[in-house]
Amino acid sequence: VFGPLAAFALAAVSDLAPISAIWRTKWEVRSSPLPRERMTTAIHDGVRFTAMSLEIRAATARAALFGLASISILALLPLVVRDQLKSGPIVYGILLAGFGMGAFIAGMGNGFLRKVTSQNRLVAFASVACAVCCLSLALTSSVPVAAISLALGGAGWLVTWTGIDVSVQLASPRWVVGRTLSIYYALSAGGMAAGSWIWGSVAQNYSLTSALEGAA
Repeated sequence: VFGPLAAFALAAVSDLAPISAIWRTKWEVRSSPLPRERMTTAIHDGVRFTAMSLEIRAATARAALFGLASISILALLPLVVRDQLKSGPIVYGILLAGFGMGAFIAGMGNGFLRKVTSQNRLVAFASVACAVCCLSLALTSSVPVAAISLALGGAGWLVTWTGIDVSVQLASPRWVVGRTLSIYYALSAGGMAAGSWIWGSVAQNYSLTSALEGAA
């Protein structure tokens, strides 16, 4: 309604709320009895521990591959709105809201889901949900169908990432958990960066439908 500049300005102003909350928080920092490590030694130990842990390696590989495929939902969504739905910014915002609503509902029900099924099965179901979202976006020209599909994809996105995050944290001793998490986040973000480029290239050189079907 008011243009992209107004939207970005309002978003920037709204960031003042979490910034002020962090500023007012009183952090309790506990000093460690252990001596400080050299940076190179600390990095080496973190990489070595991650490489030796089968569970962390598996979780990191899962995250990188899931990020590679599932990022297509968000990376290609502007093209879906423009080319398939023949719409603009308002519909794009509605679809992103659907994605966020699905993630919110899944987050609220995450505890219950973990009680009724195993972690591996839950991540598998969530990955299938993201695949269904990709296929639906590839085939639909209806905004309501796309919004429902994105809600399903948002639920799968949150359940998968939270599940893998927790598995990495639980598999890491406290002395190295910061390093294992940083390696895990770097590789999962690398998967998303690579996926954004790959599916964008497929969409440009072949078709948007081919890119979404390939990601699924």
